[in-house]
Amino acid sequence: MPAPKQQDVTVEQLNQLVWNFMEERDWHDMRSDKSRNLAISISLEASELLEHYQWSDKPVGGTEAVGEELADVLIYAIQFAQCNNIDIVDHIQRKFEKAAKKYPASDFKGVSGEQKRENWQKRKLAHKKTGL
Repeated sequence: MPAPKQQDVTVEQLNQLVWNFMEERDWHDMRSDKSRNLAISISLEASELLEHYQWSDKPVGGTEAVGEELADVLIYAIQFAQCNNIDIVDHIQRKFEKAAKKYPASDFKGVSGEQKRENWQKRKLAHKKTGL
């Protein structure tokens, strides 16, 4: 099954979009503790996203409201990466490499829901014990 389609925009284009928005307003160096502030902002926006699901499996406000909160999380995450000179694509790739070792596809692909959960728990516990 293919991933849901997004616009044909690269990560670098998003990076530049965020950078240019900040640059046009001279917002890059607003505070010396901006890494801390951006980390807090990511958490706050993620909490606002979660709030749409409080007491309901369907999001309050619908897809538009949820999309706005998710956009806020991603914008702050991109700003955090810029502020700390983090190549987020490189880190995502490395994270997936680690996750592939920790959670091999053979333990999950074509396996029932209950068996997937058991396999996940087994792998999670093994990782904590061995650091794999």
